[in-house]
Amino acid sequence: MKIAFTSTIISLLVVTVVITGILTPAVISASLIPPGVSQGRWWEVVPEEEVTSPHYDSIPYWKIGPLLREIEMKSNRVRVQVIGKSVLGRNLYLVIVSAPEAFGRLGRYQALRRLMIENPVKAQEMIDLFDDFKVPVYIHCSVHGNEYPGVDACIKLIEKLAFGNDEETLTILRNVILLVNVVANPDGRALGTRTNANGFDLNRDFITQSQPETIAAVSVIVQWNPMVVLDLHGFVSPMLIEPCTPPHNPNYEYDLYIKWALAQAEAMAAELKERKGWDAQIPFRDRKEGWDDWPPIFTPMYAMYHGAYGHTLETPFRDKRGVEAHFWAVWGALKFVSQNRKEMIRDQIEIFKRGFLSLPQQPIPEYILEKTPYEQYNDLTVIDFPAAYIIPRDTPLQRNPHAAAKLINFLIFNDIKVEQAVKSFVLNGVEYPPGTYIVWMDQPKRGLANTILWDGWDISYYPGIRMYDISSWSHPLLWGVTRVVMREKIHVQTIPITRADPVQGYVEPGSARAYAYLPTSNEAIKATNELLSRGVRVLIARSPFTDSGRSFGTGTFIIPLDSSSIRPIVNELANKYGLSLFALKSIPKDALQLRMPRIVVHADAGLRFVLRELGFNFTIVTTSDLNKGIDLSGYDLFIHSSWSLLWGALTDTGRATLREFFNRGGNYIGVGRSGVDLATRYGLLDVSYRTGLSDDNGIIKIEISTADPITAQYPENDYAFVYGPVWFTQVGVGVKVSARISAGEFFVSGMWSRWKESGAASMPIVVHGTSSTGSIVVLIGIDPTFRAHPENTFRILANAIYLTLGYG
Repeated sequence: MKIAFTSTIISLLVVTVVITGILTPAVISASLIPPGVSQGRWWEVVPEEEVTSPHYDSIPYWKIGPLLREIEMKSNRVRVQVIGKSVLGRNLYLVIVSAPEAFGRLGRYQALRRLMIENPVKAQEMIDLFDDFKVPVYIHCSVHGNEYPGVDACIKLIEKLAFGNDEETLTILRNVILLVNVVANPDGRALGTRTNANGFDLNRDFITQSQPETIAAVSVIVQWNPMVVLDLHGFVSPMLIEPCTPPHNPNYEYDLYIKWALAQAEAMAAELKERKGWDAQIPFRDRKEGWDDWPPIFTPMYAMYHGAYGHTLETPFRDKRGVEAHFWAVWGALKFVSQNRKEMIRDQIEIFKRGFLSLPQQPIPEYILEKTPYEQYNDLTVIDFPAAYIIPRDTPLQRNPHAAAKLINFLIFNDIKVEQAVKSFVLNGVEYPPGTYIVWMDQPKRGLANTILWDGWDISYYPGIRMYDISSWSHPLLWGVTRVVMREKIHVQTIPITRADPVQGYVEPGSARAYAYLPTSNEAIKATNELLSRGVRVLIARSPFTDSGRSFGTGTFIIPLDSSSIRPIVNELANKYGLSLFALKSIPKDALQLRMPRIVVHADAGLRFVLRELGFNFTIVTTSDLNKGIDLSGYDLFIHSSWSLLWGALTDTGRATLREFFNRGGNYIGVGRSGVDLATRYGLLDVSYRTGLSDDNGIIKIEISTADPITAQYPENDYAFVYGPVWFTQVGVGVKVSARISAGEFFVSGMWSRWKESGAASMPIVVHGTSSTGSIVVLIGIDPTFRAHPENTFRILANAIYLTLGYG
């Protein structure tokens, strides 16, 4: 992705925005462009039938582009940019609103912008010299597509600021640059769904950034570093205005945040009360628990790592009153910012200064704590940052160079400064070569760097904590990246970089009968499936083998040199996928020829998305389809995962449909509690199992059976993510264990209630076997594809699919 932004942080005025290569899951063919998608200039949109609000006359998505163009043409206070495309190709509009004279002062503002990051101390000193600076406020409108009032409120706000000449409007324009992501989920709005067209809740995607709508929003936040972020949602009564209940993530500079966030929330609530007579609740002040800001998956929480005072706003009304509630609450925030911008920006820069100078964090001030009767767990708001994180670039120090390169690019895209060693250095007795990546933690956005790179904290045994969503994430642990903590700073000569070095593929020279490549990256899976889709013969080793004195493990992929046309394909794997290919003198006798299985899937959006990303073809089946007796005779494999138990939703017809599939030897992969439950209902494997609570979640240590086909060539000790964990207390004869929960202190981070007393330690968590009717069955108690985040375990699902072809 290439992004060229001309912008500022303090009074950030965009003159030019050029974005090429916004990450979208697929190229949309012109013949497949749906109505509502711009096919020429961005405001030229074909009308379409949409699902609009049943509670009031909401604005359809297709009308929004032409309306914004009309406003832009009539008002010199408004600029409209297209910052990206949705999954289905709909435009993502960013509207910039400010006083027209501000556009001529870009140079002065740019100087302050650079200083905020490069020299925060000097930037604070210069604030007093620039009394006319403006601060950016970003509004994220209806990231949940069927929460309609947010978008309509934003358009009303744009119109008010574009044409109003009352003193309040003019005061806001003199002090604020408003950035409005008008429809943060275009496909969801048009289709009437909470999720985007891939089925993802975009307000859970900000630390993963798997979806194009999220990537576009992140690019704006990174470039503008908005001082305030307001995320418009529904529906909670009375109206909810953050800040949040505890626990508060220690990677924030929470004392600086809460000082202004609480006061601003009170100002929004006061405006709502004055204008409409409606009350509002502020979770930090009014609730004990259950609405926390711990995970960086939400829009405002992610923005807080960029120095923003972030708030979720939940309107209480689904009808036109919901629009009014959002409008007046936001209006109250804009008035508050206009009155306090200088002091607020000073503390925003202080956030960057603490990172820049490695200053210690501070606890929440007592005068703030006095405003709430509830425990805020102040000891959870302060952390001891390491000096740096070390990320080896190449094997053997780096277990997965592909994932490491992706992580480095992810850090850089998120405005984290990454450097490379110029010379070799030694840390803890290990010598790291030139080119090793180093993330020094004395940088302005140290909190975001740490929240991406740390292991996380185990908060399971803090009394009285109830979490709203997940409690753990870690890119190194869950992406399978080797990273080392430098606790105390040592001297290493480094240079800054703007991207990771591409992973270099390799083709071993010399004569060969076949070429082998290892199944140790997602790129290897993608390459394999692409070759299979093109009709190229690919084999997989069913057991370890040696060739020319070298050892290869179970699961190694093999391409026979059947013809001269294969050699260019071997080179393609090295160049396109960065794979290393080894010349083989012979082909193992038990190697199995792979093919693309015929897969039917009844599973969550994350699992489906990962299957597509890895190149598997599949058909989606719904509970309704099963209950109607859909014909499954054309499929080899049924994959199931679900948040709720499928068995209880199946009618007699639905249960008979699956029983017929299994009776004829249809294969099965069951993920999570519903996937395992379904297998036991049909008696597919002789296993007994237990589960944690449905919302127990976090990162666990697992022990791998390295020769097992499902976990082949993983390290003996690894990590996985669980949500509603499932483990097996008994496995019968013939059931093989691919992975088990580690012994002892297996829980790394997150919230798993009473995990120490659960009895889960050392228990199997991934198993497989063959049913009495010949079905190959794989049961997975971890969540290998949770919201497309734990990329290191995607291959467990892929290997399970290959296993059902008879491999193993």
